[in-house]
Formats: sequence, C-alpha cells, structure tokens
Amino acid sequence: MATVADLIADCLHAEGVSVVFGLPGEENTRIIQAISDRPDIRFILVHHEQAASFMADVYGRLTGRAGVCLATLGPGAINLLLGVADATTDSAPVVAISAQVGLDRIYKESHQVVALTDMFAPVTKWSDTVASAQAVPEMMRKAFDLAQAERPGATYLAVPEDVEAQVAPADLGPLHGRPGHRAAADLSQVWEAIDLLSHAKSPVILAGHGVVRDHAGPQLRRFAETLNLPVATTFQAKGALPDSHPNALGVVGFMRHDYENFAFDNADVIISVGYELQEFAPSRINPGHDKDIIHVNRFAQDVDDAYQITVGIESDVSSALDTLSQAAELANLSPLPLAGRADPATAARGAGARCLRRLLPPHASARRRGHPGRPGPRGHRAGRHGGGEDVDGAVVPDRGAQHLRHLQRPVDDGLDSARRDRRPLRRPRPPGPGRDGRQ
Repeated sequence: MATVADLIADCLHAEGVSVVFGLPGEENTRIIQAISDRPDIRFILVHHEQAASFMADVYGRLTGRAGVCLATLGPGAINLLLGVADATTDSAPVVAISAQVGLDRIYKESHQVVALTDMFAPVTKWSDTVASAQAVPEMMRKAFDLAQAERPGATYLAVPEDVEAQVAPADLGPLHGRPGHRAAADLSQVWEAIDLLSHAKSPVILAGHGVVRDHAGPQLRRFAETLNLPVATTFQAKGALPDSHPNALGVVGFMRHDYENFAFDNADVIISVGYELQEFAPSRINPGHDKDIIHVNRFAQDVDDAYQITVGIESDVSSALDTLSQAAELANLSPLPLAGRADPATAARGAGARCLRRLLPPHASARRRGHPGRPGPRGHRAGRHGGGEDVDGAVVPDRGAQHLRHLQRPVDDGLDSARRDRRPLRRPRPPGPGRDGRQ
C-alpha cells in the first residue's frame, strides 16, 4: 500500500524533479526509499545538509526550476538554513523538505523538537508543516508554485514522521502545475519611457538577474543597439550582453568609482532592466538621488530613497524590451552618439568603449588603455588576447586572466627565483653533530 512518502515522491515526479540532494536520517528514510524506487529521480547523497541546500540553490539558479533538498529533523533540518536563506536572497527557486517529530509530541518538550517552520519562515517565501495525507498534493504544488514564481525564492515543508508513515488514500494523487503567464508591458508606460529617452542626454542601461532568468539577452542586445545605449550588468547578470559587444561596459564594481560606475555618475536616465536591489546598492548608481529611473521587471522593487522610479514597466522582461525597441523605431528615435556627437554609424562602432573613455578622467582613461607590455587594470584588454578572452575565445574574468597568464609562464628554477628576488643563495651545510649526522 502506498504511503505518504510514496505520495511525496509522486508529487516530485509530477513537478518534473529529476534530482534531489540530501542526507538520510532515521525519520526521513521512507521518503528517501520512495525516491530511490523511482528510476526517473536521482538522489544525490551529501556529507552535510548545508551542501545539499547550496547544491539545490545553484541548481535552481542555473535551470530556473526549483532545486530540491532533503534532510532529517532537528539539527539536520537546521543545517539546511544557510543555503535556503541564500537561495531566497539570490532569487533562486528551492523547495526544502525535512522530517519533523510526530504530531503526538510536536506540541511539547521532547527529544529534537525544534520549531522548524518558525525558524525557516524569515528566510523563505512560505514555511509550513504537513499535518495530514490529504494535504500533501496541495502543499507540494503550492511549495513549487511559490518557489518558482517571480520573484523566485525558497519554500520549506516539514513532514512529521508519523504522517510520513501513514497510508495514503488510493484516490489521492499529485496536482498538475498551472500554465505559465507572461504579462505584456503596459503601452502607456512604454510611451512614457520613450518620451523620457527622447530628451535624455546620457542614458545608461543596468541589466540585472531578471534578464538572465527570462533569457532576455537577445532582446537586451536589440534594445541597446536600437538606441545605441551603453550596458552595464550586475554580477548575477554577467554575460547577458557579451563583454566583446561594442555597447558593453562590463560588470558594475563595488567601489564607488570603478570604471563602469563612471557611466552612472554622468547619467541622467538609468534604464533598470531585471535589476533587484540586493544585487547592487542603489545609492552607488544614484548617490545624488537626482536621476530618472525607468524600471523594467516582473515585479515592483522595495522602497529605497535612491531608487525612486519615474516610469515603471512591470511585465515579462523579454516582452517589455521587445516592445520598447518597437516603440523606439516607431517614434523614429535616433540612436544616441555616445562618443561625443559623432554620427550614429561611427558611434555604433565601439560605442561602449569610447563612451567609457569619454566619461573617465584623463589619468584613468590612460590607465585603462594600458601601455605596451603593461596591461591596464581590467586585465589583458591591451594584451595578446584582447577583451579579456583566452586563446579559444572563451570569456574569463579579468583577474582570472591575469592568473592564467601566470600559469602559462615557464616555471623558474631556484637560481632564477633567487636572482629575481635578489636573495643570496644558501649553500647546503654538511651534516654535523646535532643535525642529520650522528656522532
């Protein structure tokens, strides 16, 4: 007869789960056995529950589908907390499941009783206890629905050990997921954004994690090219626009005046696309609270005095960018000449790089360009492999490129190292009393 543990495994299968990360314990062995009995779900054993939660976190971030982690009760469940909290703050979908003591003693002081749902509540979108077999299909569906809905995050379910062992009613089965909904952009807001851009002098795009989650890289590229706009990305959106693209400024840095940040110092309009406040402090891109902000994302942001939205477009990111590009073309909005007031055709070639040099003070611009044999601060843009790329064309981080160069150098012998460091060579001393020799 099928138990609640079997029903939970059926629900995981219905959600399209193919891998579960976890660690067994006495109280969750039935669920693990039910998962292991299914050939379409792979259980990956970890050495520590924290590893399971971080693996689920990264899995959710890379695939867009909820990663699943599983632990036993008490300390095992508590060990999931760090990765679960990281998933919520980084907008990665995760469903965390753990065992819990039986309902016959959950209300009183007893061995390994911890208020797990209360503990997980502050770091998840939803946290609850499965109190009956009848609740399993609805609660599992809700856990995945909330985890994967914008803004994505983690959810948590505690399964009491006596509920896990119950026989599930024969007519009880998993619920099917709801069809996805892609909201269209509000046209009135789109035209307000176009009107604002038509009067802008130094607009800049900040692309965030939402661009990656919506797979909106091609739409971002089209929009940037339509108006010839420079594009900076957050760390989580790195790669949304290739660094080799002429409009790419690179990744914004945490320091106030990292090179990419100069574009925001002189900007009058910031087009925020898929950006979330926790990715990069708004005060670093709008310290004077004086810039107009066009907000493009699936949801409204939290309140911040440095991020006061002038125009808000809350919709699917790729759809919104396509609509903005079409509206700009219909309005005959001319591409902005980023390098001085050159003609659009000239500005389109290397627009991002020339724009950045124009925004930098003279001494910083010279440092960025680098000197023969001395690459600039951003790595090897002036070196043998331009644009921070290796010989195979794969983009590597600038500091990573520097380390790669070190690894490619021939290994010095001890004599060369001593000469380079101007350290005198020490001759080996012969063995003697008190050393290796014995007398």
